[in-house]
Amino acid sequence: MPDLISWGTTELAKLKDDMDRRFCALFEDFGLPRAVCPEGGMHLEAVGDDWLVTCPLSGFEPEEVAVSVTGRVLSISAARERGGGGSLRMARELTLPFAIEAAEAGFSGGTLTVRLRRQGLPPVRSIPVRKS
Repeated sequence: MPDLISWGTTELAKLKDDMDRRFCALFEDFGLPRAVCPEGGMHLEAVGDDWLVTCPLSGFEPEEVAVSVTGRVLSISAARERGGGGSLRMARELTLPFAIEAAEAGFSGGTLTVRLRRQGLPPVRSIPVRKS
């Protein structure tokens, strides 16, 4: 297997984007609204010392959106009741490579923005070495 090449983050991101597009197309084929499958998905970028997560949630109001943080996992969910007994639901989770110290969320123009502050590294402790 000398021609076997491991995938990097670029290839995995392309696969994720392709799968997102295919699922969105499938949802549209069944007449489900785009709010169930947000266009473009979540985006994560470093902004100074913080990290910014954006997630399009058109079709939802701020009071219908819930954001929570558990350890390194950011969870976003939205739910809306529709006329005729139906509902719209969306849930996304993002596992981060760092622990989160603080988070703030805002909603404007159909887009959720979450600002995350990375937890600082613990201080280095010296450990004395004893003769055994």
